[in-house]
Amino acid sequence: MMQEKMQDLIIEQIENDDLENAEHSIQEYCFEYGKDEFYYMASSDVLLANEEYDYVIELMNDALEDGIENDIVYERLGDAYFGLQDFENAIQNFKQCHLELDDPNLMHTIYMIGLSYFHLQDYDHAISYFEDVLLENETPEVLYNCAVSYLCIGKVSRAMDYFEKLLDNDYLIEPICQELIFTNCFDEADQIAQKTNMISSASLSRIKADYLFTNNRLDEALPYILEALKEINSDALKYNLASIYEKNNDFDNANILFHEIIENYELKDDEPFDFVLAHTEALKHLKISNIQYLRCLEPYVQDNCGAFTLLLKFALDHDLDDYQDYLLNDVNHAEPESDSEYIFYMMILLDIHLKHKRYEMVVDIFDHIPKEYQTYFLTHKLKALYQLEDYEGVIGMYDDVMPDGYNAIIILKACLKLERYSVSNRLFNDMLQVDPEKVEGKKIFWEYVVDHVDSSFNLE
Repeated sequence: MMQEKMQDLIIEQIENDDLENAEHSIQEYCFEYGKDEFYYMASSDVLLANEEYDYVIELMNDALEDGIENDIVYERLGDAYFGLQDFENAIQNFKQCHLELDDPNLMHTIYMIGLSYFHLQDYDHAISYFEDVLLENETPEVLYNCAVSYLCIGKVSRAMDYFEKLLDNDYLIEPICQELIFTNCFDEADQIAQKTNMISSASLSRIKADYLFTNNRLDEALPYILEALKEINSDALKYNLASIYEKNNDFDNANILFHEIIENYELKDDEPFDFVLAHTEALKHLKISNIQYLRCLEPYVQDNCGAFTLLLKFALDHDLDDYQDYLLNDVNHAEPESDSEYIFYMMILLDIHLKHKRYEMVVDIFDHIPKEYQTYFLTHKLKALYQLEDYEGVIGMYDDVMPDGYNAIIILKACLKLERYSVSNRLFNDMLQVDPEKVEGKKIFWEYVVDHVDSSFNLE
């Protein structure tokens, strides 16, 4: 009886999002009753809620070793791998569940398989699983992702059938129009906008302008930018327009717009990141690096890590070292909310520490970066190890950082320091074989070899 009461308490704590107390109660439960199935399931609930996916995988593998093998274990493994964006392993584990059973509880698993295929851009397989879910329940989320999948394989009519079922969901109208525009279905986006009257023609023009500008279709973007600016007060749009003028050698109109941007610091119709990007780029084009301009942008970076990183990058690029330190030490900013924000922030942070020769700090930061992100920062660690004269450490990173011409130069320099000719010979052979179209810096590497390696250097 006491065991059931304790289970009920833990379930209640998890359902109420009281995770700290739930974790404490689970530990007490384990002490009293051991690691039974309830312990493993409740623990995985807490770990998943805290996004501690590596620990979920470890825990569920322990459960399997203890003989607890059921659909929930494999579902939790799938959820954990999905959280780590390891979609192939997510699919493999989700498919261990008994999907052939007519069990409504399996709809989550079937949907997650479809979503995993969706993220792998295998839209045909994604659709087959989404359709299975839709036979049971047409939820907006599944309808939307199924429609986007059809759109991605060119079945626009089928996508529109599903989008039509979503028009009562006001919050989805703009995303639907965006998806249609991003696949060049401008007419269909116009149809949705006209049917729902939930998105203005100016907002629709802005989405089209952003899509075309991002894809370097500048002449096509121009009329949509001009149309959007009639109703939308956007410095980001003004910056895009100025960039088009500049590309067309209309420098007078470009500079007018750049000055107009930096004279206004009131955020109106832009997201903070786009607003700060427009201002820092305008300052760069006008060759202005006055800190007072940058201080005016600080109110807009505190809740947006990407915008904060733009200021940090501007300070780095313009050697504003004191302002750089001020940003890092005295300006509060939000944590990254996406992978791209995290990678951008860490990239600039490590660049700053490299610039200021804080090499041990670079290595320490790298070693604390989650493994799934470390691949983006390998060169930072490689450079830091070389500067710390840890040449063995540099050579030890060979398989992680190759092939890459710039990294190859650092490894070659370490080989020369230690006279590790077998590694250098492997390096030469590898760089001879790489495709210069696919590998960055091959030409730079061989130019370095010609300039710095003695002609009598041992080549086996």
